[in-house]
Amino acid sequence: MNPLIIARVVAVGCAGLYAGILLGDLAGPAQARPQLNPSSFVQLQQIIHARYVFIMPALIAATVLAGVTWLVFIRSYRRHAEFWLVAAAIAAVLFCLIITRLVNVPLNDQLVAWSVAFPPPNVHELWAPWEGAHAIRTVVAVGAFVAAVLALAMPASGSPVARGSAEG
Repeated sequence: MNPLIIARVVAVGCAGLYAGILLGDLAGPAQARPQLNPSSFVQLQQIIHARYVFIMPALIAATVLAGVTWLVFIRSYRRHAEFWLVAAAIAAVLFCLIITRLVNVPLNDQLVAWSVAFPPPNVHELWAPWEGAHAIRTVVAVGAFVAAVLALAMPASGSPVARGSAEG
């Protein structure tokens, strides 16, 4: 199978999964969290964290690696929208990674140490920066996915995808 097509599918698919997970959390659990008592809040977030601690970094890494691979294949078409949309998608995912590392990960590290039986009484205030960063990265991740889908839909005329080969 064509390696460029594989890179494009992996980049778009992983960007979509990443954005979808973030958007799903923002639309669902994020709306419930403020109404939970501190013990329930900590328990819910520890369960969610345990499920996503491995998949989210993997999705980010796969999106960036596949996106960079895509860019390498189409590097000679830097003047075309496809190239810049892919570059924008990668930049947006890297921005999400930075926000996650600076805000969300340190708070997640605190969260796993909290006791469900004796949570911090001001758990919602301690968690507020996480929610703010999460909202920002969700919007940016959805934008990255949209950019990747648009790039997928408009390969540069004469690019390897338009020609049907991985030569660039």
